Amino acid sequence: MIRTDSVDAFNEVYNRYWDMLYHVTLKRLQVKEVAEEIVQDTFIILWEKRHDIEISVLKHYLFAITRYAVFHYIAKQQTIASRMKALSHTPQLAGGHADLESLVSDRLLLQLIETISNELPEKSRQVFRYNKLLDHSLLQAAKTFDISPKTAEGHLTKALKTLRVKLSALYGALL
Repeated sequence: MIRTDSVDAFNEVYNRYWDMLYHVTLKRLQVKEVAEEIVQDTFIILWEKRHDIEISVLKHYLFAITRYAVFHYIAKQQTIASRMKALSHTPQLAGGHADLESLVSDRLLLQLIETISNELPEKSRQVFRYNKLLDHSLLQAAKTFDISPKTAEGHLTKALKTLRVKLSALYGALL
C-alpha cells in the first residue's frame, strides 16, 4: 500500500517499527540524537524509494537499512577519530613553528565541523553555516532563508547541539 502513496499505510509502518529500530540503534551507538536521526533516515529512504523497491519482508528491509546506516556511521566516526589521534600524536614542531601546528589543528577542527555540519538537516545546516561560519546575524539568516527569527534560532540550536554531541563523542574516543 505504501507503493500507492498511502500515507496511512506509511504511518502504520512507522508506528509499528520506529521504537524497535530506535532501541536497537541506540543500544549499538549509545547516542540518542544519532540513533533518532538514523531511524528517521530509514523511514525517509523507505518513502523515497517506495515506487522502486520490491520488499518481501518489510521488517527485514527496515532493519537492513538501519544496520547499514549504523555501520556507515561507526566507520565514519572511526576514520575521523583515527585522523584526530594521529594528529594529536604528532611531535611538537621545533622553534617558531608552534603557530604552524596550531594553524593545522585549527584547520582540522574546522574541517571536522564542516563534515559534521554536512550531516545536519538542510535548514539547520544552512542557518549554522550562515551564522557561525560566515559570521552573519541570526536575523540576516532568517531573512535570507525566508524563515522567522525564532525558527532560525531553533535550527541553530539543533545544529549546535548535534555538533556538541558528535564532537564530544569523538573527543571521548580519543581518550
